[in-house]
Amino acid sequence: MSDIVLGSTGAQPDHPPLASVSQAQAKRVILRLRVNEFSEGNPEYDDAIKTYLAFDGRPATELEGDRHYAHIEPFQDPELRQTRFHITLDMEQNLTKSPDFAKLPHEVYHIRRNKHGKFQVTPIENSLERENLLAKIRQFSDLFYPWGRTKQEERS
Repeated sequence: MSDIVLGSTGAQPDHPPLASVSQAQAKRVILRLRVNEFSEGNPEYDDAIKTYLAFDGRPATELEGDRHYAHIEPFQDPELRQTRFHITLDMEQNLTKSPDFAKLPHEVYHIRRNKHGKFQVTPIENSLERENLLAKIRQFSDLFYPWGRTKQEERS
């Protein structure tokens, strides 16, 4: 398991400080990662998610059980030269059944490896960049990732 390294530059606006966990709130968190730092099926997906949880002031044990749900974007064919992929987290998924994604809080962060190979969360400080990135990602995540489950589970 990787060591967890916290980002050093505060948090996104309206984001709780690192030292405290805000009152439980359903939200969708999008982690933006580099393909070349992972291989398909790599168990380090969990380590990236645990790094975000620590950044958010939450214990890594929250990944276990069904408190949160992780949608992991599959890698594309190598010919497409995919450089990034996303993990979409439905945080506190049991607080709501079918949220209105337009009203649901969304956050987006970069997860990168530092020079020692450990994951680090980096907030996107530029609000215009953050909002544009969220709008672009949500064109797909809102459609393909039902709240707290997969499309296949939704049909069952």
